[in-house]
Amino acid sequence: MAENETRLNSNLFKQYQKFGFDIMEELADFFEKAELDEINEKAVNSLDGCYQKITFPDMSSIRYTTWNRGQPFYIILYKSLLPKEYIFELDLTRLVCIKDKFTWYLAKPVNDKSKKALEKKLNFKQLPSYYIDSVSNQKKMFKQGKRINKKGFLLIENGSWADLLERLATLVQYVSKKQEIAGLADKGK
Repeated sequence: MAENETRLNSNLFKQYQKFGFDIMEELADFFEKAELDEINEKAVNSLDGCYQKITFPDMSSIRYTTWNRGQPFYIILYKSLLPKEYIFELDLTRLVCIKDKFTWYLAKPVNDKSKKALEKKLNFKQLPSYYIDSVSNQKKMFKQGKRINKKGFLLIENGSWADLLERLATLVQYVSKKQEIAGLADKGK
């Protein structure tokens, strides 16, 4: 328990926790008919479970949650209420902030439709060494695994927080259309 308390009291940990809540609020505002739940303080304080959820009328959802044995700071798009039906995952520990400028290379999604959607919208590039080092250090501090792929889909590089939120919301909407969830259907675009 002492290790979790140390992480919870870390300024970096609190900052990334806030990034996630700000992203969830932006996504809820961006989507029509999205219902943003209150923050689950029990999950936040225990570092286990879903911190916050956005639910859509078709019962698909976006969850800000722990993942894979309690690793914090994931935003995951689910096709239904079933936890095994995830279709797109975003690892916030891959978000790098240096002097109020943000860089985020997204990992290759497991879901084939989501992977194809990212391939269509973003460049799959070699990660810069500074970025790999920053993510590696963050993952160590957050106790969130050591594996970092050498390539990723570039969402934003040295951009503002506002630009990051806009690009992310647009991308999540695009993936949702491709997956025909959240009340959205792909019209062949």
